[in-house]
Amino acid sequence: MKIAATVILYQPNEKALDNIKTYAKAIDKVYIFDNTEEGTFLKKKLMEIPNIIYLHDKHNAGIAKRLNTAAQMAINEGFDWLLMMDQDSKFEGNSIQYYLEGIRKYPNNINVGLFGPQYSRNNQTSLAESSYQEIDGMITSGTLLNLNVYQQIGKFDEALFIDAVDIEYCLRVQQANFKMIQLTNIFIQHELGQTEKKASIKTLYLVKKEKELHSPLRYYYMYRNNLYVQSKHKDFDKQTMRKINRNAMSFLKKGFFYGSNSWEILKYVVEARRDFKQNKMGKYQSNI
Repeated sequence: MKIAATVILYQPNEKALDNIKTYAKAIDKVYIFDNTEEGTFLKKKLMEIPNIIYLHDKHNAGIAKRLNTAAQMAINEGFDWLLMMDQDSKFEGNSIQYYLEGIRKYPNNINVGLFGPQYSRNNQTSLAESSYQEIDGMITSGTLLNLNVYQQIGKFDEALFIDAVDIEYCLRVQQANFKMIQLTNIFIQHELGQTEKKASIKTLYLVKKEKELHSPLRYYYMYRNNLYVQSKHKDFDKQTMRKINRNAMSFLKKGFFYGSNSWEILKYVVEARRDFKQNKMGKYQSNI
């Protein structure tokens, strides 16, 4: 069972380097793709880590394309699995060792399309004794991709660029009757977005609530890509598709009600709908 890893950087800070170090030694090879056009000041320090391959082409190619490149590189080098990580994710203590051992011990793991951990912000401690549950979806970061299954069901959908890349792939894993297994004893620290305490018109600006907020452009991708996934998989289980839609709309509503730039978000949402109808996918190109 040979395991490689990949992480996609975009304007990383020093913390990203520390995060990578929490799993790099446990993995045979780590492919790092730098989506920052001008590159990162971390390059020299990253390349000092022996098993890291640093790749930078001065172009932001999004998430899906980089994952596909990493998967193909890993396949070409004889790897069986690819650990996909975000720059904001890390393993604490012995979590990565427990995680990989749990996957090795899982019976018939070749029939599992994806393995994943649980996500925590409260420093929950991973346990050595493995426990498992089958789930119907998982985010990219911390997930182990079965490269044999990947070759059977197809690449990550590059039309999405970023956002919903993991959701769309998980739907195809299910359609192909492969499992997605979460190790419930393993916790990974993962930052989903900027957390702020904000008041909104819904509470007459009297009550502040902690919300995860994103940039207006990120909401463009969330909305457009949700429309795309709903259309592409319209014949999938309706309950599942409604759940995916509700989750996407929930993120969008948080931006509208708690963000400080609701009008700009609205502008991007209008563009997102127009672009979807015109089949303008991939990287955002301004209509203005």
